[in-house]
Amino acid sequence: MTSNIKTLEGIKLSEEAAAQRVSEATNQAPVAQEEEVPSVDAASASVSAVTISVVTTALNEAGNVQAFLNESVEALQGLAVSWEIIYIDDGSVDETPDLVLAYIEETGCSQIRLIRHGHSQGITAALEESIKESNGEFVCLLPADMESSPKSDIPALYNALDDNTDVVLGRRIGRDDGKSFASAVYNNLNRVLFNVDFHDANWIKIFRREKANGVHLRSEWHRFFVPILASRGCRIKEVDVVWHSRQFGKSKFGLSRFPVSLADMLAVKLIITYSTHPLLLFSWISFISFIVSLVSLMIGLSAPEGADRQWFGGVLIAAGLMVISFISLCIGACAEMLLGMKGVRDDQL
Repeated sequence: MTSNIKTLEGIKLSEEAAAQRVSEATNQAPVAQEEEVPSVDAASASVSAVTISVVTTALNEAGNVQAFLNESVEALQGLAVSWEIIYIDDGSVDETPDLVLAYIEETGCSQIRLIRHGHSQGITAALEESIKESNGEFVCLLPADMESSPKSDIPALYNALDDNTDVVLGRRIGRDDGKSFASAVYNNLNRVLFNVDFHDANWIKIFRREKANGVHLRSEWHRFFVPILASRGCRIKEVDVVWHSRQFGKSKFGLSRFPVSLADMLAVKLIITYSTHPLLLFSWISFISFIVSLVSLMIGLSAPEGADRQWFGGVLIAAGLMVISFISLCIGACAEMLLGMKGVRDDQL
């Protein structure tokens, strides 16, 4: 009898021990599962940890690839920050992309990325692509032709950043490429039209990537990237950098683009000023048309007797300008209504 009781007690203790082990295993299972599942947030943090993205666009710059990458890597390593280099090959027909890939393979530098275009898309497309593809908090734009020295210019731009600066521009010192006069005219017009105080808007720059989000550029509007950033409230600073004469290849830019640049500058000014208040623009057109129509009408009505042609011409011009004045107001009002409707839709989304 005693033996049976002990046997029952042993079985009971075994069952309790087994239940306890099952309970412990059940409680520990979720912990083990959590450790095995990769964290998406951690991956995102790794991407966002990049401090500087150096971006360049090249078209047939095989002779400058080695020097550009060597100097860029040396400069970035000297800053002791996390970095990446995005090398955009804009449809080169020489060995430029092959040399970039060879450099990456030889050095084992995983921070360098090559983006290849099947054909030349231009600097504006490359600029928009660099904003989308870069992971850095700051984006540094440099030319691939070595007229800028990455070794000295990257630290100069980065070290000029502070909490009160969103964009740092490099101002070329010692420039001697025959384009200084046209550049001076362009930059002076920039200061007058856009009310900004900088002297070399079309050269190297570094900017906070978040400030460029949502910027849409039309063809060749990379020239006005800085005025557009300024219109969005970005705080801009300039530093002096040394200009270097090109050693390999040839320049892709000429003075023939200057008239096109002036036309684009006027278009950008109109969009910046009136894109959110189109009625203001059309009101000015309407007002000017109405004033001129009144002058034409007065000239026509004051024509001496027998001067039928002058009378008819003045009245006809006045009537046409009044129609233009009315249509301008209607277009402006419709544009304002469309903007308002878009704002309502955006708020609802």
